[in-house]
Amino acid sequence: MCALRIVVSLFLVALAAGPAGAQDRVAPPLPDTTAARYGSTGALVLVLTEYGFGVGGSVRARLTDDVSFLTELSVGAGRDEREQSFLGFFGERVTPFKRNYVALIPLHVGLERRLFRASVEDNFRPFVQASVGPTLALQWPYFDDLDGDGRRDATEEARGPLATVGDAQARVGVGTVLAVGAFFGRGRTTTQAVRFGFEGTYFPIEVDLLEIRPDVEDPSRQVFWTPVVSFHVARLL
Repeated sequence: MCALRIVVSLFLVALAAGPAGAQDRVAPPLPDTTAARYGSTGALVLVLTEYGFGVGGSVRARLTDDVSFLTELSVGAGRDEREQSFLGFFGERVTPFKRNYVALIPLHVGLERRLFRASVEDNFRPFVQASVGPTLALQWPYFDDLDGDGRRDATEEARGPLATVGDAQARVGVGTVLAVGAFFGRGRTTTQAVRFGFEGTYFPIEVDLLEIRPDVEDPSRQVFWTPVVSFHVARLL
C-alpha cells in the first residue's frame, strides 16, 4: 500500500511537470531588452581616410528598435595622393610641389539601420548607415608665396602647419557617406563600434593643393573620394 502511494505520487508529479517542461521548450525567445538603450548614444570617433587621421564626435537618437537618426562632425586632413614627404638635411620635413595645408570638416546627418536583430546575438549589432551634409574645407599656405604665383621659389621658405593658419581660406561643399559596421560588447553605460565606408565630397570652388607648374596636372580639385574606417567609443544615452 505504501509502495502504491509512492508510485501514484510520482506519477502525479510527472504529470504536473510535463506540460511545464513542454511550455519551456516552445516558449518564444526573450525580447531584445537592449535595443532601446543602444539606439541612442554619444560617441568619440577616430577616423582613418586615404588622407590621414581625423577625430570627431557623433550622436545617435533612437527612432525605432532598428532605426536611429545620426549626426556626426569630424576634422581631418585633406591632401593630394601624389604628395610625398621627405626629411631634409637638418631633419625638417619637406613635401615637393605642396602648395597648401588642407583640413576637411564634414557635418553629416543621416539614418542608421540595425541588421539581423532577430537572429544575431545582442552583443554584436551590425548596421548600415547613409548620411549627407555640408563640408568645410580650410586651406592655408605651405610656404611664403612672396610673389603670389602659386609656386615655391628658392627664396620662399616652407612653413609649419600652425605658422600660417591665420591666412586660411574657406571652401564650402557637400559630402556623403555610405557605410557598414557593427557595435560590439555589452555594457551598462558604454559600447564600441567599427565602421567601414566610402566618402565623397564635392566643392563648387576648387581646393588648391599643389603648386601651379607646367609639370603638375590638376593642382586643384573639386572632388574628394576616399575609403573611411572609423572606431567609435560610445556612451549610452
